[in-house]
Amino acid sequence: MSNAIEQKKQKISDWANASKVPGKVQAIFTAEPEKGGGDWRYVAREIKGKRVLVWEGIPDETLPSNLQKIEEQLSKEHLRFFKKQIFQIIFRSNCDGCYGALIQAHLKTPEQSRGYKTFLDYLQRNHPEILCAHSVQTKPAFPFDTSNPPPSMQYTLRKGFGSEYIKLESTKLYFHILDWLPKSKGTYLRLGEKLHEWLHPAKDDRLLCCYSGAAIETMLLSGSFKDIHCLDMREWAKSSFTQNVQSLKIKNAHFYYSKLDETWVKKFFAGEINKGKWTILLNPPGGELLTQPLTQAIADSKPERVVHITGNLQNAAKESERWRKFGYVLRKIMPIEWHPNIRRLELAMLFVPDRAGLLGRKTAIGLQPAASGKATPKGKAAPRFRQR
Repeated sequence: MSNAIEQKKQKISDWANASKVPGKVQAIFTAEPEKGGGDWRYVAREIKGKRVLVWEGIPDETLPSNLQKIEEQLSKEHLRFFKKQIFQIIFRSNCDGCYGALIQAHLKTPEQSRGYKTFLDYLQRNHPEILCAHSVQTKPAFPFDTSNPPPSMQYTLRKGFGSEYIKLESTKLYFHILDWLPKSKGTYLRLGEKLHEWLHPAKDDRLLCCYSGAAIETMLLSGSFKDIHCLDMREWAKSSFTQNVQSLKIKNAHFYYSKLDETWVKKFFAGEINKGKWTILLNPPGGELLTQPLTQAIADSKPERVVHITGNLQNAAKESERWRKFGYVLRKIMPIEWHPNIRRLELAMLFVPDRAGLLGRKTAIGLQPAASGKATPKGKAAPRFRQR
């Protein structure tokens, strides 16, 4: 096993020990990195007082040769005025060496606009692996990251060529070129299958995915649940959802274009139509901490399972403590490695209702609950990784 994996495992074990997190830590879930190294950005940065365009991608990945050729083309004299106006060009990977290009530039003169059209023509004629290319204007105008865009940013998308949707690898799944997806998608495309193995849903179970983004993992679970429900407040997430429902011909899927808060949760679960056994999947952007009223409202709806995904270890410990406060036991922890070269792991934490009364018993005798249902003395080391 590589040294990098060992370091990541040790980091999670140290965190579980220090935070006294009781759930059983599973083996790290990962997959082979995708061809082409994931998404790349050719982005304007200020270095030593000068504005330069630099490449940003997965650490230590080699820039693909086709993107090198595109950079060489942009350095030619006839594109000089267009290049000066580029905030960034994001090359969004389809997991198989092809890309959708999203161009963010501030074009003020006819000469700059002509350069943009000339560049689009070059991409279309010389790079068949560029599946589509579109431009985006934003307010405020600065380079943004599609994996975690500012919530208040406004976008205007102008079509260049090709579809607004990028088809993933050999699947029937798509994501909108402006929608959230990890920079490296190899692990993410297999997350739905892993969650199915982890949760063992029954046919009458129901799934609510909050902060859904393109909802790829939710779509892959649609055949295992009675119905699936996705919530996100970004219009691009709704676009991806609609495209995937049509592509997969899913009949049991619903989308809610709204912010997740305690008022929405209470309203959603208030009527008879939404009764049943629910699994709730939470993946807040940037690993932000849920508010206490929101956590309480979700717990009051009495879901059978809560899967809470976060990349913020400090917040993960706080979330675990809060779910315990509202009567949910942390059963399992699954670390997720999106790419071997990315040092940061995310955690999927599985919470279930405390039907055995473990939380009440451990307070009385000073014990911590373990995943097996037995108690372990307070202060003992949290369980280490279970190996495959």
